[in-house]
Amino acid sequence: MAAKTVGDRLKMLVRSLNLTHGDFAKKNGISLNSMSRYINNKRSPDPEFLTKLAEQKVNLNWLLSGEGVMYVSAPWDPKPDSKTKSKVEVVSAKGKLSDLADSSYNRTILLPIVAEISAGMPAKAAEDFEYDNFVELPRIYLKDKIDNYMVFRVNGQSMEPQIMNNDIVVIQRKDDWSNTDGSVCAVRLNDGITLKRIQFDHQRQQVLLHPFNADYRVQVVDSLQGDDIYLIGMIVMQLRLTKRGEV
Repeated sequence: MAAKTVGDRLKMLVRSLNLTHGDFAKKNGISLNSMSRYINNKRSPDPEFLTKLAEQKVNLNWLLSGEGVMYVSAPWDPKPDSKTKSKVEVVSAKGKLSDLADSSYNRTILLPIVAEISAGMPAKAAEDFEYDNFVELPRIYLKDKIDNYMVFRVNGQSMEPQIMNNDIVVIQRKDDWSNTDGSVCAVRLNDGITLKRIQFDHQRQQVLLHPFNADYRVQVVDSLQGDDIYLIGMIVMQLRLTKRGEV
């Protein structure tokens, strides 16, 4: 569900912090009634409230206009009283790992996981999927405009052992099929989306969708038979959520 209004984006912000509306309102010095009016677009946020958000590095341009990303720089710190904490391990990415080390991890952005993507037979993407989960990503790997990236959670085992069930993949939008032969891409077939390695058979006018897992079959998309396939984009980063020990 797209965040079209200030209220929608404010709800996204609250969810990203794992707070209730009441806790968020208290933290930022406003009443729950004011919070409700902001979220329901019955009142514009007050300057004092916006100032508090800016102090927390919330991107006010994003909040008010929808342009850019949620945070000026990500303030994403685990709560100190958490018993277990999740961290993101970069499994693979296009770029240099030395760049990540040099970035000191403070140049990050927060992106929503927009849907699950099938690592098996194509599965329909939920049209009413809400941005309930976010991942913090190293900005060094994302060279394009932020709007050109989509984040999916993998559902299925056909791409194992390279891409595991529940891994997070970052897809860079792509409008044409150039340079996709041999690459792992997100594609749409009929009403379903799936993640596969692409191979072209130009002689037969077919697109072959290869799994990494030998227990799964290759899917054949045959243009001569009227099969349709649409490219969503290419994978540029793969991440794995892991648990840290107790603190």
